[in-house]
Amino acid sequence: MEPKSRYPLEEYKIICEMMRGYALLRFYQMALLLGTAGAVVTAIASDAVQRRPVLIVILKLTGLIVSWVFLVMDYRASSYWHTLRARANDLAAEMGFMTFPVRAWWNPMTTTGASLVMHAFLVLGWLYTLLFVRTA
Repeated sequence: MEPKSRYPLEEYKIICEMMRGYALLRFYQMALLLGTAGAVVTAIASDAVQRRPVLIVILKLTGLIVSWVFLVMDYRASSYWHTLRARANDLAAEMGFMTFPVRAWWNPMTTTGASLVMHAFLVLGWLYTLLFVRTA
């Protein structure tokens, strides 16, 4: 357990604001990822790209790399959020407040678990298309 805070209420408020910020960050990242993946798929389906197999491979690599980067960013943001939640729960217990519920991060029925599953699915999907789907 963390040492007692000199100003637990103020620290608790700041941590809750940071948790809210990380939750919003993850939401914005997911929207950006899905928009980017949709743009790459649309580009691959275009007639101009279909006539150039090398562009298809480049776009598939782009989709894989972008999905991997967003998977890592989501994992890191989730890790920070869980660390903040643990500290907020320590402070809440110290002040007699109700604590935030704690569940396993890998559970697909939690926000973090579902997000990581979706990101991993996208990475595996791009990897599959790159390795097993013929380009022309």
